[in-house]
Amino acid sequence: MRKLDIPATPDKLPEVLEFVRDNLAEMGCSEKDSNQIDIAVEEMFTNISSYAYSQETGPATVRVALEDDPLAVSIDFIDDGVPYDPLAKADPDTKLSVSERKRGGLGIFMTKKFMDEVNYEYKNGRNILTLKKKILRQPEVDMAKAILTFFLATIHVYVECSTDDQLWVGLPYFFDSILGGPWAAPMFIFSMGIGLAFTTKNKAEDLFMRGLHILFVGLMLNVCRFLIPSVVGFLITDNQEFYLTPLPYRFFGNDLLQFAGLAMLFMALLKALKLTPWKIFFVALAVNIAATFCNNMWFSSPALNVLLGHFIGIDDGTETVMSDFPVFIWFLLYASGLVFGGYLKTMKNKKKFYLCVSIPCFIITTIVYIIEYRMGFGMMGGPGANVFYHLTTPEVFLCIGTEFAMLGIYYFITTKMSKKALDAVERLARNVTVVYVIQWVLVWWAADVIIYIARGGNKYLSDFQSLILGLILSIASVVIAAVWRNLKNKSKNKKIA
Repeated sequence: MRKLDIPATPDKLPEVLEFVRDNLAEMGCSEKDSNQIDIAVEEMFTNISSYAYSQETGPATVRVALEDDPLAVSIDFIDDGVPYDPLAKADPDTKLSVSERKRGGLGIFMTKKFMDEVNYEYKNGRNILTLKKKILRQPEVDMAKAILTFFLATIHVYVECSTDDQLWVGLPYFFDSILGGPWAAPMFIFSMGIGLAFTTKNKAEDLFMRGLHILFVGLMLNVCRFLIPSVVGFLITDNQEFYLTPLPYRFFGNDLLQFAGLAMLFMALLKALKLTPWKIFFVALAVNIAATFCNNMWFSSPALNVLLGHFIGIDDGTETVMSDFPVFIWFLLYASGLVFGGYLKTMKNKKKFYLCVSIPCFIITTIVYIIEYRMGFGMMGGPGANVFYHLTTPEVFLCIGTEFAMLGIYYFITTKMSKKALDAVERLARNVTVVYVIQWVLVWWAADVIIYIARGGNKYLSDFQSLILGLILSIASVVIAAVWRNLKNKSKNKKIA
């Protein structure tokens, strides 16, 4: 929180406005939001300088706090003047003509209209008025994340409970290679980049600490979804080949959270070098091209395969894939999201952009995917494995085109939704990482422990059974994540109190 102490005089208004704008600059605030905040700040400070002190002037304090969950700005106006609650005055009747309407009150009315929260209190002999406004939520990005929360568990149930032959056709192929392909993981990573463009915690040191935190979460996830259930399953079944033999690779492998943590550490390095988003993009492109030529390497040392698999595509050329999300391949999606997020902050006509960009992207990517599927090559050329995880540079750009297509669809859907529905979508979007962690634990325990043991060493389900189990676990993970966040918020509020 930053503060400005000044005399409560009208001539100080420009200084107050500049102070607030400088703080908002960190958030990349849109012109619309910035103008609305300007109007509210001008109204509040004018009230203080005009009415707080009857004769001589007195002190005033303006405090600005930037919040991250959700992205918002909170502005406090504090003075030692006479008690005065500007919110106590009734709102003007805007249906009346200007000549019929009573003078005054319109500025406060506009402030309440523009801000998400306006609160007043008189405490310890001081007037404290607080404005709060959420900044730049992108409903189409929230919708993309919210939809992911409902399909993640179903995608992974099909992966765990389907044979290789099943994954090539019907619902298993749809969930694994289409929803779980360009519509899921690439969208998750692309959205990470967009989020980085909007967050206030985007400095090198912020990203470094966040990257370490996510790597720790990924390690704890592997303990809960691989280590513990594998030990439990082995103790019950004595099946070493199923539970213990693949455990080292599973435990130390690079899933989505491992990628996210390493990608943030890499981004922290590039930020420390003070590279602009476009320069970061071109670094990511160069690294991706180099990694494409290193794809599908294999070493005699299993430890070396696992270690290098975090950065480049490692597989033995048959079925064994040692790297699910190599950083040097997938980082280009993260950097692309960062560049697009910066563009979103200044975009004045979203509808025109998505009409001009998303429709062609949808047509082109759909045609390419159909051709890939029919001819058996590229990202759609097989169920999962290296054809998806070890993307070539053209395939990454194909994914980026898919994300533009999907974001356009989500944008036009959200324009028809009520505020209440959009708020629900936003809450789901903020829980996507927690949902991901919970659903993976639920899926692994359900498929590889409970079902596998109950059915005597057979975890494979019919397409319909997988769909039902996936939907049940998806709903359960969303509910558990919501309960967890509520408990976390209550604990946070108690500490503040």
